[in-house]
Amino acid sequence: MKKIILSVIVLLLVEACQTINQHSKDMNAIRRWIMNYEEAIRKTDSEHLLSFVSDDVVYLPPNQPSFSGKENLRKWFLEYFNYYSPSENLHIRTLGVNGDCAFLICDYSISARENNSGKEFHDNGKLINLFKRSFNGEWKITYSIWNSNTRIYDLHSQIPADFSGTWKLDLNRSTIMQNIFSSTIVIVQKGNDISINRTHEIKDKKPLISSFNYKIGSEVKNNSKTESSNISSFWSIDKQSFTVIETLLSVKNGTKQEYKRTTVYSITAKGETLSVISDDILPEGSLTQMNDRHIEMIFNKL
Repeated sequence: MKKIILSVIVLLLVEACQTINQHSKDMNAIRRWIMNYEEAIRKTDSEHLLSFVSDDVVYLPPNQPSFSGKENLRKWFLEYFNYYSPSENLHIRTLGVNGDCAFLICDYSISARENNSGKEFHDNGKLINLFKRSFNGEWKITYSIWNSNTRIYDLHSQIPADFSGTWKLDLNRSTIMQNIFSSTIVIVQKGNDISINRTHEIKDKKPLISSFNYKIGSEVKNNSKTESSNISSFWSIDKQSFTVIETLLSVKNGTKQEYKRTTVYSITAKGETLSVISDDILPEGSLTQMNDRHIEMIFNKL
């Protein structure tokens, strides 16, 4: 009987030691995950980062819609790395493992530089990751959520929408413009620098071609003896649209005249539709019957 009791005690001790040993291995595995994550961020290695998450991973970033799945996360990382060169550090607050599930609560610090402007940003905050052990024993993120201590927005939410591409006017959804039967816009964007080349196809006339270059967030003034112009531009809060305000002051027959155009460019339908809405305030005596003019143009991406 004593031998049986002793054998049971030994088995229980062995099992307890194995459990403690496995728990220690799991904790160390997640610590290594942190080091690998930080290195992949520094190397802007999207594919390596994707290997750390489950196929149905859910991300809940601040001031942005949540999303799920590796393909959406791949796009999210590519946008991040195209706009910033970042480094991130995670500092563990609490780390827990329970069977095939684990959680990580940590503080984070981020340093990021805009690739186009060289402007630097610094941020810190809190993060929670939930993990699940995969069939091959590796720990994969299933949920990730975080928020900043110092900012009302996340760095990623400040990445502007990409307006680059060739856009074709949808005549059925746009304001009718006399004699224009087709219009195409080609946009090249690098950060806040946006170049727009527009071609209007006009009935019985040569195409009307015009080009515009804007640095969003800036103001450009030009003055001469007879007129002065001012062009200012700014992003919307969500960076999905930008507004250009053009003002021209001139003197005609001793009378000051002001022309003002406000144009809003917006991306919708997951980047497949471009809306260009213009409101004009024209000088008195213009060829139009009204001093105000509103034009809406809807373009589809080719």
